[in-house]
Amino acid sequence: MAEGTLHNQPFLVAEDLSAVGTMSLGVAIPIMAALGVPAAILPTQVLSTQTEGFGRPAKQFSTQWLKETAAHWQNENIQLSGGLIGYVGEVDLLNTLTRMVLEQQLHPLIVDPVMGDDGALYPGLSAEYVAAIRQLAVHADVITPNWTEAHLLAGIPLTDSVPNETDIAAVFASLTAVLGEHTQIVITGILDEDRVKTAYQCHDSLQVISTKLREGHFYGSGDVFSALLAAAIMCGASFENAVKIAVKGDAISLDQTSEAGYQRRFGMQLGRLLAWLSQRVVPKLETMRE
Repeated sequence: MAEGTLHNQPFLVAEDLSAVGTMSLGVAIPIMAALGVPAAILPTQVLSTQTEGFGRPAKQFSTQWLKETAAHWQNENIQLSGGLIGYVGEVDLLNTLTRMVLEQQLHPLIVDPVMGDDGALYPGLSAEYVAAIRQLAVHADVITPNWTEAHLLAGIPLTDSVPNETDIAAVFASLTAVLGEHTQIVITGILDEDRVKTAYQCHDSLQVISTKLREGHFYGSGDVFSALLAAAIMCGASFENAVKIAVKGDAISLDQTSEAGYQRRFGMQLGRLLAWLSQRVVPKLETMRE
């Protein structure tokens, strides 16, 4: 996307905002800023903490506010350059966002269908929510589910066996049958003994990037990945290069978070990642646009 267009048309980032915990909007905003992507921030829910690790958080959300915000932007002729939609958490909010996406013909649209992990839906979410996510994902240009969410979206059972390339390809085929061939798919968090894989399709072939498996659970790592992917695409990177940037950047953040020794429930460490983006990634992307 041309630089002038990028700065005159903010990029929608719609996901939750936690007062405590570096994840969701808390990681998307600095990543977008580091790559020079102006963002139209749309908190889907405002939470006292993230939804895991702190008990039941205080929540504030409003379908009416989302509708009024979209109407105000339209009245002010604010044109959006695309969008990233992450955790929403409520069916009514999700349906409102889907209508907004359709009305504004929002492209590129990246959907991170945040709804489950470790083989199960997140607490409080239902089959109705999965169906609503699927309706949104049908309109996406790119989706970034983890291994669990990919199965939920495709409506296929998840097994405990370590998936091989044939298994991964079968999930891609099932997702494509549900979403259509226009949607590019990136599946993260595919576990394989001491490795974790990210899979995507490029030029009709399955590509797999393998990185080391770090001990423990990292809250917000998927949010870092989707924000990096979306920002890189908006800066003109090809889909394949955007995936590679997202994998590498996420690994940098995971390493710093692992080494920091903080309680994981407080989310991701971003210092090294932001330095890498400004010092290494931005110059390369600027060269590509020249």
